[in-house]
Amino acid sequence: MATKCIVLDFDGTFTDVEREAAPFVEVYRDAVFDLLGREDVAAWEERAAEITRNPGRYGWIHDGRIVAPAGADPYIRSTTIAQLLFEKYGVLRGEATRTAVLTVLYHLAYERTLTAFRPRAKEVLEALAASGLPTFVVTNARADAALRKLRTLGPEGLSKIEVHGDARKYVVAEPETEDARFSRVPAEVRLPGLERPVYSRRGRYWETLAKILQKTNVAPEEVLVCGDIYELDLALPIALGMQVHMVTGPRVPAAHEVALLESLGARASHGDELGRILARVGIAG
Repeated sequence: MATKCIVLDFDGTFTDVEREAAPFVEVYRDAVFDLLGREDVAAWEERAAEITRNPGRYGWIHDGRIVAPAGADPYIRSTTIAQLLFEKYGVLRGEATRTAVLTVLYHLAYERTLTAFRPRAKEVLEALAASGLPTFVVTNARADAALRKLRTLGPEGLSKIEVHGDARKYVVAEPETEDARFSRVPAEVRLPGLERPVYSRRGRYWETLAKILQKTNVAPEEVLVCGDIYELDLALPIALGMQVHMVTGPRVPAAHEVALLESLGARASHGDELGRILARVGIAG
């Protein structure tokens, strides 16, 4: 199936997430300590080490479910550590309050992120903008924050790339409007080697994708979605029948993620070089 539309994640996909998030982690950690009323660096580092030892066990918890693996990137790792420390000290025990506070902390600390792009980010974005293929950035960050970074990079044709922020890919919920395409998405996916389920029915993310499908008048199977975190960026698109590409980096994808992608044949690919996105859609680069 030809590709007629491209959807790109932003942080971690086009950015060097470990470099850009270094100040985020510091600000976020200090804010968590402020909430706890204690500077417990040892407890923070102990939880980080525990996550590293047992990557499949821990994750970002939203509405009582793990919605992304804890080690996926510094943002999720910091959020998971904060949740573990809140449990340790009995702080913010109400789910709704905890979620609201963590969301505020995320946006507060995100303002301090650096601007650090992956190699060839500008070249790839320029090639996509010039290709004529409708191209969209869909990110959990605020659209204005992502646009500030993109304007710093300054790719030619940036105005042709539409940015959708606050996508809330982490929200497992039903969409506000019923749609036959979404109704086929399974509630859970079980992958060999992962001890917990993956929740695919991300209704808020679907609502953004549905707007893009409507605007471009393409079928789901004609869309290529590129992202760096399987559970946030790619699980729903895979369930919808879309093409996917996982952009890898310092974090080696888990064996169960690689096995799933390779089981999809030509529909899916993965690699750490951004130029592979161009190769997927037949653009020289």
